[in-house]
Amino acid sequence: MKTIFSATAGAALGSAIIILVLIVTPESLILRELASSLSCSAYLVNDSESLMLRELVFSLSCNALFCGLCWWPLARIKSTDNLHFDALAGACLAFAGWFALPLALLKRKSVPHAGERLLLFGKLSYALPALAFFLLPQARTAPQMLESPALKLSSVEAMPDQDAPNVLLVVVDTLRADVVLDPEVPTPNLDALRENGTWADYAVAPCNQTLPSHLVLLTGFDVEKIGMRGNLSRWPSRSMLADNKCLPIAERYQLAGYNTAAVSTNMLLSSVDEDAGHQAFSDGFDTWHGIDYRTPFVDFLSVIGRHTLMGQILPTRLTMFSLNRILFPNDIKHFLPHYKEGERTTNSAIDYLQDLQKDDRPYFMLAQYFDPHSPYIAPNPVRGSIARPDQRPAGYSAAPEDEYFMRVNLRSYCDNGTRPDDFLPLSDYLHALYKEEVIYFDQQLGRLLEQSKLGSRETIIVFVSDHGEGFGLYGGVEHGSSLYNEEILVPFIISGPGVAKSNRLGYAPEMIDAVYTMLELSNITTVNVDGQSVVGGSYQTRPAISFKIDHVSVIDGDYKFYASLTYPDDSKPYELIPLTLYNLSADFDERNNIIDESPEVVSAMRDIIATRMANDLFPHITERELSGKQLEQLGELGYTD
Repeated sequence: MKTIFSATAGAALGSAIIILVLIVTPESLILRELASSLSCSAYLVNDSESLMLRELVFSLSCNALFCGLCWWPLARIKSTDNLHFDALAGACLAFAGWFALPLALLKRKSVPHAGERLLLFGKLSYALPALAFFLLPQARTAPQMLESPALKLSSVEAMPDQDAPNVLLVVVDTLRADVVLDPEVPTPNLDALRENGTWADYAVAPCNQTLPSHLVLLTGFDVEKIGMRGNLSRWPSRSMLADNKCLPIAERYQLAGYNTAAVSTNMLLSSVDEDAGHQAFSDGFDTWHGIDYRTPFVDFLSVIGRHTLMGQILPTRLTMFSLNRILFPNDIKHFLPHYKEGERTTNSAIDYLQDLQKDDRPYFMLAQYFDPHSPYIAPNPVRGSIARPDQRPAGYSAAPEDEYFMRVNLRSYCDNGTRPDDFLPLSDYLHALYKEEVIYFDQQLGRLLEQSKLGSRETIIVFVSDHGEGFGLYGGVEHGSSLYNEEILVPFIISGPGVAKSNRLGYAPEMIDAVYTMLELSNITTVNVDGQSVVGGSYQTRPAISFKIDHVSVIDGDYKFYASLTYPDDSKPYELIPLTLYNLSADFDERNNIIDESPEVVSAMRDIIATRMANDLFPHITERELSGKQLEQLGELGYTD
């Protein structure tokens, strides 16, 4: 055991030297690279040049213990009592990994009186990982956004007219319709946009999840015609949609001579499996910037895996997976990439707008924001403006990562069907945090709208969301669990040339109507585009249909119908089981199910669904295989376990 303790002491001392070098001389690139090449036990945060000290000490300590254990059988090759040599060997193993193993073949002279302090330090080294984990602060290093692609300008021969407008489509992930009209939530930029345009109290989204709703927006096809039900459902192929006369919206602008560009923050929109032939969101965009990040901790783990003895010998899953779960848990992992994310989205969009405004051609630009999708972590000074400390549920701190545990616990209550004493406080506080995210987003929107005013052409601005958000009151947390109004009613605003100002629509449009109206105002063909224009006074309301996996809802006039809808076999007709019916004019909160009292309404709703399902693409699409990267991304966003 003395051999193990001595080697461990040496490895720990060697590791301490590495740490001290990096702390004392962080500005020294040579020393930093030297330490990285020898032990690679450090990763310096580029934006602040601060050391990930807790992670570094924990990993090096574990490696030191492993070095001590590895040296013991090697020392038996030429057994001596030279504990000082054992300590030196441990230090060499910590610095140079398996390159130090030939030390075992060297002849060592016995030194009979090894210092007890050396052995004591070796024993105490076994406590270093725990001390580092519990006593040192956890790193809060935001991932670094990767460089955006250079703007590409149109090369088509067609040239739009001089009076052709610019078009800015702003799609906000997870924005409920009611929150932007809530007097508690100051949104001056959205208020100004409504004053300058036509708007509705709400529009009906075609789905309660991101991918189907965005595909509807960017193809101009009704939701049943794309065949998607949720983020995990089947995905239509590009060729299948083309056979049905689908011409993506961006491609319509592209063919008309517009410059087309997009900034998309939700990573799912940029991770389409095009090799499998799936319809991509980027079709028709000359420039598509799917914002992506470089995560320092991932780099840190890679360094540990490549250049420590522990990482080189032990199975990768054992070391990297364990360190990842211990040092970078979900509560930290899920909030760091999204802190001040709206600012980065806006910066990228403004950079493109500045270049687009210099060109003679008009532009069609998509600005897709992830805010206010969870995590709800608005920065100061917005943070705390609505979610006040005295309202925070007991047992939670003000730390951003505690927001994650609030959502996890509220979801577990919903899954278990329980409502303990802290259920409503959790729901209310999370809702308040969400509202703060909306305030923060509105500030970023203001920056974007100010830049859009600087072009020489007039600009059409279309503002919608893909779906809403729930806070447990209807049995679901976040979105994807239901088709209640909180998850499918979204904001709807259009402003610009040809659009009446301060015009509140007296009806609820569908989300897809925003696309149709946008094309019509731009004088771009609307052939084979679903939806209607909300300008001109010719709008005729139709039943609005929305899907989630295995379920459908229809809003027709005052009534909202909800049913399960499944295909037992793709070759057979769908099966529909009515579940609820609400009279929204008297029960907008959807509390009084009148399905047994109105059989004639249920029958009419069945007929509406049958008509729309005649064009359902779902049974004609093959099952989708998710890649490891897609599963990881879906998990990071909370869509998979």
